[in-house]
Amino acid sequence: MHSWPLKISILQKPRFIPLRYRFIIMTSCMLIFLLGTLALAIGFLQSRTIRGQIEERGLAIAQSLAAASMSNLLTYNYVAIERSANQAANDPDIIRVIIHDKEGRVAGYSGRPDLQNKFLNDDVSRNALAAMQSLIQESLSESPNVPVLDVAVSVFPSDSADRWGTIRVCLSLAPMYQQIRQTQWIILAVGLVALAFGILVSMWAAQRVTHPLGNLVHATIEAARGNLDQDIYVRTGDEVEILASNFSLMIREIFVHREQLERQLAEIKRLQRYTEKLLTTMSDGLLSVDMAGKVAAINPAAQTMLGISGNGHGKDCSVAELFEEGSALYAYIQDMLHNPHGKSQQEISLHKGEETQILLVGSSVLGDEDGHPQEIILNLHDITELKKLEARIRQAERLAALGTLAAGMSHEIRNPLSAIKTFVQLLPRKIDKPGFLEKFQRTVPREINRINKLVEDLLDLARAPKYHFAVTNIKSLLEQTIEFLGEELQTHHIQCLCELPDDLPLVRADADQLTKAFYNLVRNAVQAMETGGRLVIEAFSEKGDSSQRQITTSRNGWVTVIFQDTGPGIPPETIKNIFDPFFTTKDKGTGLGLAITHKVITEHGGRIEVTSHAGNGTRFTIGLPALRNPSHE
Repeated sequence: MHSWPLKISILQKPRFIPLRYRFIIMTSCMLIFLLGTLALAIGFLQSRTIRGQIEERGLAIAQSLAAASMSNLLTYNYVAIERSANQAANDPDIIRVIIHDKEGRVAGYSGRPDLQNKFLNDDVSRNALAAMQSLIQESLSESPNVPVLDVAVSVFPSDSADRWGTIRVCLSLAPMYQQIRQTQWIILAVGLVALAFGILVSMWAAQRVTHPLGNLVHATIEAARGNLDQDIYVRTGDEVEILASNFSLMIREIFVHREQLERQLAEIKRLQRYTEKLLTTMSDGLLSVDMAGKVAAINPAAQTMLGISGNGHGKDCSVAELFEEGSALYAYIQDMLHNPHGKSQQEISLHKGEETQILLVGSSVLGDEDGHPQEIILNLHDITELKKLEARIRQAERLAALGTLAAGMSHEIRNPLSAIKTFVQLLPRKIDKPGFLEKFQRTVPREINRINKLVEDLLDLARAPKYHFAVTNIKSLLEQTIEFLGEELQTHHIQCLCELPDDLPLVRADADQLTKAFYNLVRNAVQAMETGGRLVIEAFSEKGDSSQRQITTSRNGWVTVIFQDTGPGIPPETIKNIFDPFFTTKDKGTGLGLAITHKVITEHGGRIEVTSHAGNGTRFTIGLPALRNPSHE
């Protein structure tokens, strides 16, 4: 049995506060918050109520004194005013009574006769004298040092708008605060009792919840240690019992899944060993590059092909570190990184000293779950020996076809040589015959030119190509060919329709040789339509390669040119031989035109196909590799 990878981290005891204590603390904090809020609310309401009662009482006393002292203020009877102030101050809740006259001097001050006829300069007194209506202020008494409520009422005679005095009654707020404190102590005592009761209740509730949860915790610890063969019994009649039942079921499922995972892990390890062995022993090279240009994997065969030392060297290196920037393989990989889905197989030549190694490189994309490319996997197949074998086979085919060429050439040369031989034999006897020399000079050079043309065509077909490739516009070459043969098309009453787009991709070609191939195809169509007809020439670009006979495809697509005539067509039994030298179905002609055309197209890395049906004309299709960026070619 394998232990779980997370076993150590699960068994480590973290620092935590038990759920029981958290529940008790949370309950206590909630009770404290509720009791505190209740105490504040009751204190605020009680304070506002008692203060309102004191303010109403102070206003009533002040208004009563104002009515009683109005006549004394009008007559400046300060003795009577002093006596009224002292009588009013006998109330235990009244700290002092102050009566000001019209000018703001003290007319009567309870218990302070020394302040009579004096001005009071404190802020409370100035505010009271400045107010034209009743004013209530809270201040602090000097002796005794208690908070007081200063209630000031202005005295106005009934028949005058002038103020003749101000009555101030200072009431003590100490009883109010004492009553509030008593209430708070009562609330505190009740709160402590409620808090203690709440803690006891929360401890009981927490114990009822945390005890079965503790059993679950113990079960999880045992499960983390690998003991999955256990059952949990909790009987609480609530969600905890459901949790315990589901946890027990989950443990049994984990036990089954663990066995499955262990079997799958063993299978994965076996497949991993198999894959590693396969990559090590396979003859084809495998190179994996991530989207950042780093080599993710490389097998020994690829290291051997690319000349990289073994022991895993090359992995985690960048593509720029392994290959030269100008190499074909580097360009192929860069194109794949920029356009992962735009490539297929391609032949790449690697130069190792004086030897050249040819690799057939194929690619595929490894993507994630969303289809985004993560790595480019390159398959490298060494086809150097295959290419050499193909060259030897082509050489053998050329030697095998040499007899056919010799037979065809002897047949084609025999006729003009027979004519020349006849004229040479007749020359001694008919040299003086009128018209003979003229006929001799007309026939013999013509037949010699015929033989010379035949030899030149054979040389073009047989000798190694010496092409001068350059960036070429297919549309211009086709237009020049049609213009050159325009008079011949009109003579044979052939209508030529061209569909050549302006945005046709450029190709890399020898313009003279390619023009010769187009010329042969148009001449072949003209000869097939002796009584007139229609020739359609169409060119367009396409992606990929539809030909199954091609080993490689163009990276940047193809330029396709179609020649479609309305001639009698080619019979099925002869269409397979039309590209063979000296094969022709016409009374005139050497049968080398289509053979030369086939060679020119294949030397350009292109393809040529023919389809024909009796009575429906013939269709020649040419495909040439297009250039993506001519300035870099």
